[in-house]
Amino acid sequence: KLILLDSLLQERTMLNEVLLALYIAVFIYILTQRAKPKPICGVYQQWSQWSYLKQWIVYLGILNNKRGKKEAVGHQKAGFGLKAVTDVTLMESPQVLGDHPLAIDAVWFGGASRDGVYLVISGARRKERVIQCMLFLYLPGIGLLQHRNLPETSITQSEEECDGWIGGGIQIKPIKPFREWKVEFHGSLVNPESGQIHQVDLDLTYTTSSKHFDFDSDMEPWTTARAVAREPWSREYFDGLRAAHQNHYEQFGEMKGQVEVQGMQAINFINIQVMKDHTHGSVRDWRLMHRYCFHQFTTASGVRGFLGIVSQPGTLSYLELGWILKEGQPLPVQKVDFKIWNFGEQGEDTADYGFRFQAGGEWYSVQVRLRYKERGRAYFGKDWEARIVERFCSYEINGDEGWGISEWEYRNPTGRLIAD
Repeated sequence: KLILLDSLLQERTMLNEVLLALYIAVFIYILTQRAKPKPICGVYQQWSQWSYLKQWIVYLGILNNKRGKKEAVGHQKAGFGLKAVTDVTLMESPQVLGDHPLAIDAVWFGGASRDGVYLVISGARRKERVIQCMLFLYLPGIGLLQHRNLPETSITQSEEECDGWIGGGIQIKPIKPFREWKVEFHGSLVNPESGQIHQVDLDLTYTTSSKHFDFDSDMEPWTTARAVAREPWSREYFDGLRAAHQNHYEQFGEMKGQVEVQGMQAINFINIQVMKDHTHGSVRDWRLMHRYCFHQFTTASGVRGFLGIVSQPGTLSYLELGWILKEGQPLPVQKVDFKIWNFGEQGEDTADYGFRFQAGGEWYSVQVRLRYKERGRAYFGKDWEARIVERFCSYEINGDEGWGISEWEYRNPTGRLIAD
């Protein structure tokens, strides 16, 4: 009887193993037979049957990076949990441009005040002594003033200017790493509506004591992994992902100083809440970017944020990213519930809309409205491959009043043939 019982148990075990193998085989067959969903609008990759497994693979890889290396690894190896540089003076200084003709070293300041003053000022150093600049200043009672070179952003620097963010009357200079910058403009700005030209002098100081957010090391790993998991994988895919990487960090602060507009009502002093970012990369090719939508805000309760969606087909066609600063602590965005293809996909930015995001385990409801109908418009690239729209917005974040900039970018396939 014991021999018979043992034989029956062995047969049942073998049967269970066969059934398990059969179930696994059927499961794999079903997965492989399911067609991968087509990209939305032919651009945005959708979640597929293998995406959960791929997300776990990338997620565990990022965790391994973060645990294995605590020191900086340099610009070429940074990202996916690894810092490029930890020396704060080096991080805040103008970077040596790489050998590639599309190498970049860019700084951007943007923000607003509760009473309706808006500012965007930036400089992107490129090869051959070119700096690509934007300057948009909205003053209540005067309206929008912008750099006379716009919508063209490229300006040729002199030999003395090319080692810094200087050109076209703009000068952006770090004073104390992660504490103070000097931002100046001396020259003429134009009102794009009336065509009237004004001599303007900006003498501003950016100060901060807040922590910065490094996108190489501080992004939420699960969120990054979700973006990579959407994409079809191959050796060429990961080579392209590495080649497209750019080192990028951000920091919130205050911009205060003197503004003089000749021939208009005197405005002597402004105090606006801004965000500074610094990007350095071996390649920035605007032709690879389909579009993005970013939202930068400050709320009456003191929460500050920068978040949105980036779509760069071929590497990350739907990337949720960003962070908020709450009670002095940077919190990476975990989810951005903003289906970008439903908002301005045909090329016209949306003026009134809402979405949600999650950070620190908490969900936030966002309502965005344009405070002013005027928009800042600029083109980037030798052939105007990218079209930037700077929008001056009011926000409502979980019922809390907010204000700030929203920047949208579109691929401009017509190039210089058609301008706004």
